[in-house]
Amino acid sequence: MKTRRWQDWTNMVLGLLLAVSPWLLQFTGLDAATLNAVIIGGLIFALSALALTLLDRWEAYINGLLGLWAVLSPWLIGFTSYDMALIAHIGLGAGVVVVAAIEIWQVGSPDAV
Repeated sequence: MKTRRWQDWTNMVLGLLLAVSPWLLQFTGLDAATLNAVIIGGLIFALSALALTLLDRWEAYINGLLGLWAVLSPWLIGFTSYDMALIAHIGLGAGVVVVAAIEIWQVGSPDAV
């Protein structure tokens, strides 16, 4: 289980970046995109921080779903014409999905510690 720690730290950073991306990339004028980034990024950060103490598999599945939501949300909420918001949600969300998938795969591998 200790081998998964880097994934939790990485998703904490990605979640934090998503949460502050409206200010870093200056799309705070888009209320829906800003609120989505702050909520989803905050949830990813909090779940990953919690996973550092619990070391349980369920967090990776939820983070994967939250990352998928972040990737799809520009189309579902309707802010695809705003480049910075689109890039933040797709890039950071995809990163969370990849890290969560690696964590899930490693937990299922026979030599996982």
